[in-house]
Amino acid sequence: MNVILLTHEREVERPTNTGALALEAYPQWCSRVIWSRVRPDETLLQLLQQPGVAVLYPAVAAEAPVGGESGDTQSVEPQPSGSYLAELPETLVIIDATWQEARKMIRQSPYLQQANKFALPEVHTSKFKLRRNQVDGGLCTLECIIRLCSLKGLSAEAEYLEQEFVSMNDTHRQ
Repeated sequence: MNVILLTHEREVERPTNTGALALEAYPQWCSRVIWSRVRPDETLLQLLQQPGVAVLYPAVAAEAPVGGESGDTQSVEPQPSGSYLAELPETLVIIDATWQEARKMIRQSPYLQQANKFALPEVHTSKFKLRRNQVDGGLCTLECIIRLCSLKGLSAEAEYLEQEFVSMNDTHRQ
């Protein structure tokens, strides 16, 4: 499994960025690319054209990307045109941003709209409590990664990340 966090530049320094926990714990399979509207990462653009790569999206095509502190069920335009993969791909790109930033990233990045998609089965209610304007049914980046680890059979990794998530959620709670 490879996870690429496509991170909004403002998200990098936020103490509530959950994706940073996965980056720190598992750099062998989790990496970060900083999103740019004017200069998209060339390696990412090429990678997204390969068949074993997809962007994590909800099951309904008209909804916003799963992941990031953006969650997974907020409507966004334009609708994605890429195919949904039936099986978990080897590489997943997760939008790592606030809801508002994630919407902008999708709108301003045609390559994300056209990329293959993968939807998490059985999305659960988020336990993330550190951001305002959360969307019902939305998941944060780390919750998505934990679910992906479970799907891939990486139960020890999922358990460790769950513990780190709970600790972060409790420590930063106001």
